[in-house]
Amino acid sequence: VLFSTESDVESDQKDINRRSFTRNAIFSTLIAANVINSSDPAIAASEFETYVDKNCGFQISVPVGWEKTTQEISDRRRIEFWFDPSSFKDDDKTLIFIAYTPVRDDYTSLGSFGSVQQMAAMTILPKGNLAGANEGLKSEMISADSKKNAYIFDYTVQPTPNEINRHFRTIFFLAQGATGGAGAQLVTITAQCPETKYSDVKKTFEEVINSFGKPS
Repeated sequence: VLFSTESDVESDQKDINRRSFTRNAIFSTLIAANVINSSDPAIAASEFETYVDKNCGFQISVPVGWEKTTQEISDRRRIEFWFDPSSFKDDDKTLIFIAYTPVRDDYTSLGSFGSVQQMAAMTILPKGNLAGANEGLKSEMISADSKKNAYIFDYTVQPTPNEINRHFRTIFFLAQGATGGAGAQLVTITAQCPETKYSDVKKTFEEVINSFGKPS
C-alpha cells in the first residue's frame, strides 16, 4: 500500500490547478474568437504595422487593413482581435488575437507552467483534453520552441470529425508587473485559420510570429 505525504498531495494539487488554468485560458480565447462576427467584406492588405504594448513589454507586426476589435471578458481578461476582411463571408474566420489573462504572483516565469514540452502536453497534444474538449478531438504538434522568453507553438486542432481542422501559430509570454500590482499577465498571441487556407496565409502568420519581441 502506498501512502501520499502532505507535500505530495500539495504538489499534485498545484499541477492540477496549473493544467486547469492553462486549458481554461486557451478555451476562453477560442470561444471568444468564434463568437465575434463581421459582415462587411473587404480586401486584405499585404503590408504590416506595429502593435506595441509597453505595459507588457512586447510588440508584434499585424497586417494593415485587418479589422481590429477589443473584447472584455470575465476576470479582468481582455482580447484584441484582428480579422482578415477577405474571410468575413467564411464560416471560419482567419484572424489574429492577443489575449491577456491575469495570473497569481506565484507564477514568476513561464517555467511555473512547466517546460515548453509539458505545456504542449497539457494543452495541445492530448486527444480529447484540449480545454476539456470531447474524445473526438484530433491535434497535431508541428513544432514547440522556447525562445525570446516565450513558448512558441505551431499546431493543428480538429475538435470533432464534423468540425473544421484549424491551424494555429501561438506565443505564450508572461509579463511580470503588468497588472499594476502583484501578479503577472499571461499574454497569448495566436494566429489561426482553417487548415485548408493555411498555405495562403503562412507567410503572413510567420511575419507576425517572427516579429514578436521587446518594443523598439
